[in-house]
Amino acid sequence: MGRRGRKRRLELETKYWRLLQSGVGTFEACRIVGMGRKTGYRWRAGNGGVHPARLAEDVRSGRYLSLLERQRIATLRRQGLTIRAIASQLGRAPSTVSRELRRDVRPHDQGVYDSDLAHARARRPRGGRLLADAGPRGVAQAQLEED
Repeated sequence: MGRRGRKRRLELETKYWRLLQSGVGTFEACRIVGMGRKTGYRWRAGNGGVHPARLAEDVRSGRYLSLLERQRIATLRRQGLTIRAIASQLGRAPSTVSRELRRDVRPHDQGVYDSDLAHARARRPRGGRLLADAGPRGVAQAQLEED
């Protein structure tokens, strides 16, 4: 069962974590962001009491999962929450969470989802089709030379 109340907002949470990293205390950070201190304590508990290694990336589209969201998935999964419960807490579709877990839990990982490894796999630069296959590359090069 998901939490009742407002959905989490990544912008507020990111600002909260930045304040904590700069040395501001939890109570003061909560006051600056404009939320109750219990919310701040809940966010810290959700991440195991430690701030995430990297904050939500501003440059990435909201279409893709951020490192912060992947860390939440890992934490909530360890706590035994269902995929639907995790999705409702993140404000994402259950299919997104399911796909992420299916894609990034490998047999050699012993069924444990590693958020940092999953994020690194997701950001892996992929080569283009023309780099991998010499046939289409030759055709494309010939067409470029014609022009």
